[in-house]
Amino acid sequence: MSEWFTVPQMSEKTGIPQQTLRRYIASHAHLLRIKKEHKAYQLHKDCLDILARIRELYGNGKNAEEVDKILTSQGVPVTVEVVSESGEQESAELSEVVMDIKKALDEQKEFNKQLLEKFKEQEELLVSQQKYIDEKLKQRDEQLMLSMREMQETKLLTSISKEGANTEEKKESWFTKLFKK
Repeated sequence: MSEWFTVPQMSEKTGIPQQTLRRYIASHAHLLRIKKEHKAYQLHKDCLDILARIRELYGNGKNAEEVDKILTSQGVPVTVEVVSESGEQESAELSEVVMDIKKALDEQKEFNKQLLEKFKEQEELLVSQQKYIDEKLKQRDEQLMLSMREMQETKLLTSISKEGANTEEKKESWFTKLFKK
């Protein structure tokens, strides 16, 4: 026996006219497990009792809002339209959909937590690398300044020694010029 019935099949099983079933589907779709294939509705076998109860309540003079309130208070699950993996639109119990969403949310939270941990690790790595770079730059700058000072001192000593040699040469050459003659 199939779990899903077309409107004419459901009409035969319940004794409710097709037009009335379509009106019930339009008014109380949130209480019925329905799927729509192309242009035809299919009702789940669980809807047999609910449809009979809806018919009874309308027979007692209740309006659509009262029927909804009575059925939800009696524990009839609320359904919502969802698109299945095969692309068909079908009804699912709201509690099941909420549980699926909660499960997906928990998975997303766990993923976000792992992502934040990775981010913190990367941030710590970046900070340590930046410290290493800064330290190496400081060492390089110190060595460069030391080399520049040494070069300046060497130039200064070289220029002093050249000046001293030049003055001695000048003195000797002047002195020697005077006394050699």
